[in-house]
Amino acid sequence: MTNPVITINGKPIAARIGETLIDAGLGGRILIPHDCCSGQCSTCRVTLVDGAVDDQGTAEGKTVLACQATVSGPASITFEDVPVPSRRTGIVKEIKELSPDILEVSVALGRPLDYLPGQYVSVRFSGFPARDYSPTAYMSGDLDPGVLVFHIRRYSDGVVSSRFGSRIRPGHKVRIRGPFGNAFLRPPQENGILVLVSAGTGWAPIWSLARAACIDHGKRDIVVIAGARDGANLYMSNALHWLRDHGVSDIITTCGQNQGSDDVNGRPFHYLPTLGIHDTVYVAGGPGVVTEVESRARAANVRCYTDPFLPSGETPGLFARLSGNIRLNGWTSAPDSYKPV
Repeated sequence: MTNPVITINGKPIAARIGETLIDAGLGGRILIPHDCCSGQCSTCRVTLVDGAVDDQGTAEGKTVLACQATVSGPASITFEDVPVPSRRTGIVKEIKELSPDILEVSVALGRPLDYLPGQYVSVRFSGFPARDYSPTAYMSGDLDPGVLVFHIRRYSDGVVSSRFGSRIRPGHKVRIRGPFGNAFLRPPQENGILVLVSAGTGWAPIWSLARAACIDHGKRDIVVIAGARDGANLYMSNALHWLRDHGVSDIITTCGQNQGSDDVNGRPFHYLPTLGIHDTVYVAGGPGVVTEVESRARAANVRCYTDPFLPSGETPGLFARLSGNIRLNGWTSAPDSYKPV
């Protein structure tokens, strides 16, 4: 059988039946952005324009995951133009406490790294396993292209997070790889509202998205919903002031306990606005909140981009450590809070 031709972003290449779209692209010298190759990060989601592929259960509308979907015949696919993942080195510049449980860790890079608001990077503090965090802006709204700013929840038994201020201090060496992720800011749809929802340190990518939308999208209507289980960890008040000063008036902060005068009781998804067909939703944080927001957005037939933070509560077993079969950013790694890959 003649090898089918698939077209990727307008370039035709010869492919083999059964190979993944990523492998087909690499065979034609086209790099489809990806990270994990296990179907969890969604970095490699592509649009099927024409023809057919075996979606391997990853189809969402006209899109599939290129790391899982395989060639089944002639097809045409496209993917969005995003920065190509690369590597950088840097050092910890500053560690600042934002709340009782959350730190702002800034890393000064040797060279700036291009990324889109909402994307994440893999961060390896020297001597520790890699973790995935979302670069964001300072709470003042300032953004330094030579510095990556991260919001990190501190756990007493966290392999990485518990070491900030002791083994990890300013001057500590850092390696960065990325960017990755599919939940980056897109241009607005006609008359559509941008709904941004965060839980916990999911505020980091949501703040990056909100700030960029204010600057790049003019008078776009924006709704911001920021939540935390404990009001003491609603750490984003300065960023919310910045958003209000830049025209965002529809802002809600939610928590389950220790509410402030401006906070409401409940989970972020309890306060989603009525969604219209042209609206766009972004949600970041714990999987419970992300899943519920995504479900409600899909029910309204609204575009929804998700960034679930996957917590883990167990130390890797001996066999996993010896075999190297550890997902450092997934369910089976040691206690800390991770991004999906």
